[in-house]
Amino acid sequence: MRRTSGRRVGRVIAALLALVWDVGPLSLWANPAQDRLAAMPEVERSEALAVFVESGGHSCRTVARTFFQGEDAKGNVFWDVECAGGESYVVVIKNDVPGSTRVMTCRRLRAVAGADCFKKLE
Repeated sequence: MRRTSGRRVGRVIAALLALVWDVGPLSLWANPAQDRLAAMPEVERSEALAVFVESGGHSCRTVARTFFQGEDAKGNVFWDVECAGGESYVVVIKNDVPGSTRVMTCRRLRAVAGADCFKKLE
């Protein structure tokens, strides 16, 4: 389990700002925000995903695990996050200039789309 610390949160926020402001021109086959996220060490990536979850109005102080679910035809990527306490979320990072995100619980994903978290996209 990973718990966010004050110093690390500052580094994560700086990395998230880089994700949002320094993505450069779009490519039809690349998601610049995803490229930066994937390049982060696991601990920082977990902290960044926790920040995304919390910015979506959910509580996730400690990340138990993350899972890269895959990418859709539009280049949007899907990361699953299990938080301490058992609640799980999917974070969608859109393939747009700011790397817009959408967060929903895995239960809601199942109800809305019939899809499950922590399984590769087909």
